[in-house]
Amino acid sequence: MRYWKTCYITCFIFVLIPLTLYGQEDIEQLQKLDKLMFSGRYFESKELYKKISETTTIPSDLELYYKFRMAQFLNKTDSVAYYLEQFIPHHYETFGEETLVFYSNLFDAYIELGDTDKALDTYLQMKRIWNESFTKTTTGGKEYEEWRTATENFLSYAEYAVTLPPIKMKRNDTLSFVDIEEGDRLVFQAKYNGILQRTIFDTGIGPYCVLSRKLADGMGVRYDSIDENKVTINENLISVRSIIDSIEVGNITFYNIPAFIYLDTASVPFVSGSSIKRRKKRKKAQTVVDSVRTLFTDCVSLGLPVMKLIGKIQTDYEHNKMCFPVSVANAHLPKAPNIYAYKYDLYMRIKLNGVAFTANLDTGSNEYVTVDSAFYEKHQKELPIASTCKKNTFGVVMLHQARAITYKTLKDPAIIFDDKLMQPPGPEAVKTYPLGQIVPGIFFDGVIGNGFYRRIGKKVLLDLDNMRLEAVQ
Repeated sequence: MRYWKTCYITCFIFVLIPLTLYGQEDIEQLQKLDKLMFSGRYFESKELYKKISETTTIPSDLELYYKFRMAQFLNKTDSVAYYLEQFIPHHYETFGEETLVFYSNLFDAYIELGDTDKALDTYLQMKRIWNESFTKTTTGGKEYEEWRTATENFLSYAEYAVTLPPIKMKRNDTLSFVDIEEGDRLVFQAKYNGILQRTIFDTGIGPYCVLSRKLADGMGVRYDSIDENKVTINENLISVRSIIDSIEVGNITFYNIPAFIYLDTASVPFVSGSSIKRRKKRKKAQTVVDSVRTLFTDCVSLGLPVMKLIGKIQTDYEHNKMCFPVSVANAHLPKAPNIYAYKYDLYMRIKLNGVAFTANLDTGSNEYVTVDSAFYEKHQKELPIASTCKKNTFGVVMLHQARAITYKTLKDPAIIFDDKLMQPPGPEAVKTYPLGQIVPGIFFDGVIGNGFYRRIGKKVLLDLDNMRLEAVQ
């Protein structure tokens, strides 16, 4: 399920290359690499870097920038901080206030690492740079106003974040198993301040934790005044920030976990129709929507940041068990990463009918594979539509609304993941529709949901320490 952090700084493409030292073809390749890294294309960046480095000396600035971006992609937060500490001081004089985007990445890294002192120091440097640049700026314009608003929003968030107690995690030596419910998602029981509550792991959620006000009140979770601490998400969803003192999941206990408590679950009605047939379809669709919304509002959602702290999540679908091992004997760890992080989400690449397909990995979605219409239009020859498929409507549930959309299904899709041919569960497993019109976000070519995740193998390992998703049995 999609849930987007609203406090971020819009970035620009920085020209890090001394152009006079290289030929035109080299310049174009280096600039392409810069843009690929900035836009979140991990696999393409890695492949192009290898190609360039075989014939060209990579400029030191771009080399450092590449290491920083790779560390971000591969969840190496300590390395992110290390490379940024080297990179930022040498570029402030050149880029001025635009280095704030790198400072924001450094701030997030220190918050994730639990280093409040360095996070505070980074925030104060950002504040100083912004105050100096703001007093010097005399021209406005739409782009500048957007930049100003985004920067001030981030600084407001940072000012709040440095006041919070550091996030901590304790792992017991005894490995315990967690029962998961049968169904399309990773639903299990966890304890919040000692109170048991149904919970879902959702890689499509950017914050550490999201829950309804009803659940928060029932568990005695404290939260600040709504007027002082409200956040608007997805246009009209109002939430407040809070801190959950402890969360127990299996043999792991988290302390001081930030949470968003949402206050509104309003929905957009389905398209109306007068025929009995359409009413039946709408009733069936509404039942699906209601069941998904009930699942979401009755569950606490733990997002990608919590999953990254855990490191390894192994799910045994044959016995409906889940555990969090430090190491896995049967995992092929020497293999190259096949998933990566970008901004606040996970991405992976498969081959769809022989075409490279990079998609958002969303365990909060019960879909198998969804192809964005833009990708389909580009590769129509390789992605034939099933001849028996008709345009139908079904509800796509987001955090606060449901919409009716039309979709097409692909005919006999051949999917290769991790050198393995995947078997779609049915003729409508791979759909295509315009994702951008349904929910905001960065999808690249589409979305891979929990329907795909749970069919990788009998035992599935999500290894966020080594950025691998694979079957271990």
